[in-house]
Amino acid sequence: MKKLLFILTFACSLMAMQAQNANLKKTVEDGIKTSIQQTENREWKEAFATCREMDALIAVEEQKTKKAAPELHFLVSKERLRMYMRLNKPEQCKEQLDKLEEYAEKAKSAEVNEDLLMTKAGYYQKYGMNDKSLQCYKALVQQRSAGKDEKGVDQCYQDMLAQAKSGKNASLTRALERLYTNWQDSIKAVRAAQELKSLQDEYTASQNTLAEKESKISTQKGVIAFLCVLAAALAGGLLFFIGVMVKNIRQIKKLKKSLNIANDNNELKSKFINNIGLQIAPSLDAIEAGNTKKHVQALKDLMTHIQSYMELEKTREERYEMKDMNISTLCENIMNKAKETFKPEVAASLNVPRVSVRTNAEALENILLYLLGNAALHTETGKISLEFKKRSAHSGQFIVTDTGCGIPEEKIATLFKPFAEIQDLTKGDGLGLPTCALIAYKLNGTLRLDEEYKKGTRFILELHS
Repeated sequence: MKKLLFILTFACSLMAMQAQNANLKKTVEDGIKTSIQQTENREWKEAFATCREMDALIAVEEQKTKKAAPELHFLVSKERLRMYMRLNKPEQCKEQLDKLEEYAEKAKSAEVNEDLLMTKAGYYQKYGMNDKSLQCYKALVQQRSAGKDEKGVDQCYQDMLAQAKSGKNASLTRALERLYTNWQDSIKAVRAAQELKSLQDEYTASQNTLAEKESKISTQKGVIAFLCVLAAALAGGLLFFIGVMVKNIRQIKKLKKSLNIANDNNELKSKFINNIGLQIAPSLDAIEAGNTKKHVQALKDLMTHIQSYMELEKTREERYEMKDMNISTLCENIMNKAKETFKPEVAASLNVPRVSVRTNAEALENILLYLLGNAALHTETGKISLEFKKRSAHSGQFIVTDTGCGIPEEKIATLFKPFAEIQDLTKGDGLGLPTCALIAYKLNGTLRLDEEYKKGTRFILELHS
């Protein structure tokens, strides 16, 4: 009976203590709301007095319960930090931040630790320490995604982004978007590395095949030599041996031809590995998913396009050699070439005044021919036009317009981004416009889509001299 009474007494005491703690926490939270209201009314002395009163209440409770309450001290110090940040007092802010770290360590609570990371991120953002702010957000993501698989981590990012956007926290939204993009890139890099390893294994296997073929050639040459000696000794069997020799010579030619083809293929594979590296995955997926013959040819085209793109990317800061020229004649020649690809029901329109522009004729022609050719592919009837408009003494715009089917909304965001999505290589590799954009950059210009034009498609190439 005494034991039962002791248990009941202890349980009641525990419940009372929990109720007291809950009431005190509610009091502190209400006090913080009061402090916030006071600072909104510019009653700073009153707000700091409110914080001191909360500290006193917490201290009294700690003496009663003989138990520290670091979580409540954390809330009060966080409110002081907010006020000092509003008053722009860096030294006092740093002092409160140190206290927050001390209270968070004592609290040993995941929730308090998350609150600390968010608070520190805001502090670093306030005083221009963006790298440290980003590290706090990164630590927050790592804490929330700990122990989760790839799908779980992705969902964690999605949930945090949705929460940041709904809370209108711009700095957190930007940081999370940056971290999410970096994480996605790292995942793609791992997958691409696996694909690259597979290619390297294939390359090694092909080298072994080449070694076997070379061994066969050496063997055949030995047979020919043996037959020659035997033919000299056995004059009676000369015709037979000649037949065998001819047969072996033909076989050697076939093997040499096969060896040359294999060498060429391996040279392409080497260039493929060196030039594409981590970007090979979309191409391999396209080959596996489509008709083999078509996709092999499409992949060869893709290699050429990627090589061109990479060369342009490496030299993007090296501007083309420019000279003044009358663009009317140049644009007329370009339109004449492009009209050969137009469908019979499509009219060509050229509106280029006789003005002098400083540019590179070859590079400009490459861009305009591609844009006109692309317009021809998607325009069944109507008109395709090429215009030039002088915007200032040192700038002008080339405008290519068609009345075709237009570009789907979901494609616009990635229109000028290479390797942005998996492509059906038999219908194009998506590198044409990114390549044209790089050429435009080297011409000291920009290439963009006129998103306001809705009667077809319109691209604007703006050049600056």
